[in-house]
Amino acid sequence: MATAKVTPTPITPIVPQPVENVLAFRTIFGGQSINAGQTEELGVVDVSRFDKIRLVADERIGSGCNVMVRLTITEGNELVAFLDEVNLMPHQQLTKVYDIPCTKLTVSLVGIGAPGAKGAADVLIYGQY
Repeated sequence: MATAKVTPTPITPIVPQPVENVLAFRTIFGGQSINAGQTEELGVVDVSRFDKIRLVADERIGSGCNVMVRLTITEGNELVAFLDEVNLMPHQQLTKVYDIPCTKLTVSLVGIGAPGAKGAADVLIYGQY
């Protein structure tokens, strides 16, 4: 009985694609100032191309009030729902990763404290794809 010669199928190795991180948003150099009791919209970020985002927030030393960083899911010009609200005290830092549930996020800063107090924070958003 003759046997047929079998040629094995070559296995193509799977090459992992590099993960890229980009700075998608940042406050002005030196941080964004806010008065206690006020809310300021810092900008709208297109996050549609990212798989994940990382929020990096830092309240500046010497701030006289707490600040809240608010991330709001936005579609068109409509603020749909809060993705998160992060409270920071002076000289506190935070980093947090989110799976992206939307196409745009509105970034806001809220001053929390006694009237006349002022706070300042840096807010950065990195996108990963």
